[in-house]
Amino acid sequence: MELPLTIRRAVPRDADAIAKLSALAASEEGALTSLEADRIKSHAFGSSALFEAWIAQERSNAPIVAHAIITKGYDVRRGAPNVVLCELYVAPELRRSGLARKMMSAVARRARELGARELAITTGVENEVAQKFFNAVGAKRREAAVFMMSADGIEWLAAEGN
Repeated sequence: MELPLTIRRAVPRDADAIAKLSALAASEEGALTSLEADRIKSHAFGSSALFEAWIAQERSNAPIVAHAIITKGYDVRRGAPNVVLCELYVAPELRRSGLARKMMSAVARRARELGARELAITTGVENEVAQKFFNAVGAKRREAAVFMMSADGIEWLAAEGN
């Protein structure tokens, strides 16, 4: 029997639960996360929000059982907004229930609402389960060179302009 779950955009009172789920997601991949409730509250809400979180729960005040975290960007080549799914997590007891697909549908609706012409999805290179899932919902793997600069590198490069 399918649970009647509601998927909605997160609000500040959801920050603690999102932080806990994000920590579980990271631990399942043998990683740590710095996405703490205070950071969620300061970065996910308001007119200058850096990301959006979407959550699933059975009813108001029920535990949050899944979340999706997206960022918004702009593709200068296409001249259109884009959306990046940074994290999708479903509680273990609800996996293989169709909830992840419903969360992806909500993310796709939000991307469409924002006028995005592309939905990028990031996942660990060793997370084969996630890769198979994203392929099953129509996403295609694209190889790319991704460069990351650490905070120290940012500071070092920014100092050149002084």
